[in-house]
Amino acid sequence: MMKLLVVGNIAYDTICKVRFLPDKNEATSIEELNQTFGGCAGNVAMITSKLGIETSIFSSVGKDFKKSEYLQNLVKHKIDVSNLKYSSRLFTANSFLFTDNRGNQQIFYYPGASSELANHELDPSGFQYIHFSAGEISAYPNIMRNAKHSIISFDPGQEMFHRPVETQILPCLQYVSYLFLNNHEADLLLKITKEKNLENLRVNNNIKAVIVSYGEKGSKIYFDGDWVNIPAVKPKKVLDPTGAGDAHRAGFLASLIKGYDLVECGRIGSVVASFIIEKYGTQTNIPSWDMIKERYEGFFKETLK
Repeated sequence: MMKLLVVGNIAYDTICKVRFLPDKNEATSIEELNQTFGGCAGNVAMITSKLGIETSIFSSVGKDFKKSEYLQNLVKHKIDVSNLKYSSRLFTANSFLFTDNRGNQQIFYYPGASSELANHELDPSGFQYIHFSAGEISAYPNIMRNAKHSIISFDPGQEMFHRPVETQILPCLQYVSYLFLNNHEADLLLKITKEKNLENLRVNNNIKAVIVSYGEKGSKIYFDGDWVNIPAVKPKKVLDPTGAGDAHRAGFLASLIKGYDLVECGRIGSVVASFIIEKYGTQTNIPSWDMIKERYEGFFKETLK
């Protein structure tokens, strides 16, 4: 049985640094432009694989992907690509991210071939863990339903804000053991479900842990009737905060699969994110376990086994 399957989008990220984010009918110049490999599923798979987790990826990509450097890079890093599905008519998804000098962002997204994921079937029986990241969420409940022997984690991400939450996201929760959200997504989910707090949401959906990110303020893990605060680990510099969330999830999952407890998983996720934001692109500054251990112990003043 393979350790981990990551489900969701593969995309290219075009990252632009601007002096300010313009209003409607305004313009600004791009001061820096970088094109990197991305997509939530691609990011998580790349990081978990480099952290030693046997990883496969289920994603719908474009007709351009078969001869791409991105595919070659996935194979180079020992990610199983046998579950990739290729569109005959659409190009691979692309995100255009604009970041100003204060770290504020605007994102424009071309879904491309990722929108076809629901057209493809998957046998989920051969995976110990399955992580569902942002993507064609309409395909997810059926996969989750059939993954009877897998531990499921779910990070709906930005899909929370432009999908019918009641019909596409809420039906997933009954299958989820680990739910990842940021604070805005958590607020929206509580509003829609009318749950009093995240602990009620967790208990009523039989979720083992709810992990909520608060950006530079760190994260909180809700489990066993309590919650614990995980501080954000200080990076050497902040160059590109775009992939911090995916990096945090990947670090958490890799640690979980390796047998660390939930607090250690949260801390390791924070450490991994601190490395990723030091360079442009989520896949360009992935740390080794030795690097993680050194920064973890320096920040938390505890030994990481």
